Amino acid sequence: MDVDAVSVAVRRHLDRWLSQDAVVLTYLAMPGEVDPGPPPGDRTVLVTRTPAAGSLTIHPIGAPRERHPFGFEQPVAGADRWTGPVDVVLLPGLAFGRDGSRLGRGTAYFDRLLAGGDIAVRVGVAPAARIVDRVPTEPHDVAVTHLATEAGVVAVDDTA
Repeated sequence: MDVDAVSVAVRRHLDRWLSQDAVVLTYLAMPGEVDPGPPPGDRTVLVTRTPAAGSLTIHPIGAPRERHPFGFEQPVAGADRWTGPVDVVLLPGLAFGRDGSRLGRGTAYFDRLLAGGDIAVRVGVAPAARIVDRVPTEPHDVAVTHLATEAGVVAVDDTA
């Protein structure tokens, strides 16, 4: 699998699918992850910071960055935080189920962020080869509502 080619295709599909005025929370990809990049246009784009302890924080994508010990970039400590609404969150994952289940890296950072239910549209981003019927879940896991792959963006089948 050519993750760069998948990333280009996913970005193209997301650009067509996302509303131009959407406030989008994305992620800064780790090596080997599909990179959704910042959605183009006039959208407000946000990213998370993973602190040494505590919950993820949300920041404008243009905030100064540093490299996290796990190899991805993130806003520096003390960067301005976003406190407004978020319309759509793009989520990385090791695998996703067609039912919306998500297999992350086991830290539950995104699950805790999403637990409040304030973000109704949650998009799992992965190569199509990593979409399966369902993945194991735990009670705290928050499902995605859509899947974005190189084939397009689709709503999950929560009856699967």
